[in-house]
Amino acid sequence: MKHSGISASAWNPRVQAQIASALYGHKTSREVPNPQPQHHEAPTLGVTAKGEKEGVRRVTVRFTGYRVRPLDPDNFAGSVKDLLDGLRHAGLLRGDEPWRIKLETEQVKVGSFADEETVIEVEV
Repeated sequence: MKHSGISASAWNPRVQAQIASALYGHKTSREVPNPQPQHHEAPTLGVTAKGEKEGVRRVTVRFTGYRVRPLDPDNFAGSVKDLLDGLRHAGLLRGDEPWRIKLETEQVKVGSFADEETVIEVEV
């Protein structure tokens, strides 16, 4: 972030003393904290995390429900949880975490109960 104006170190000592007095009251200049940021040589993390060599590609999992009476969107999306877990337990998906899959749900109204079904598509 870039600031315009004069830095505190460029002010004359009298102005610096007035500012310190206003901010810190009766404290002497030895008690006033150093306004300059302190840099430490120690690394932020002790160990650098190693990522996977190849990025994880998100798989699109699409559930399309064909229903005579479509459900509320939140009810249909919630109803696919067990199906999604089944895909994961069957080994068809590596996991169902948000960074691994993109979940899509859609419903289509059909004319008869004989046409009702749920279609699951997995795109790699």
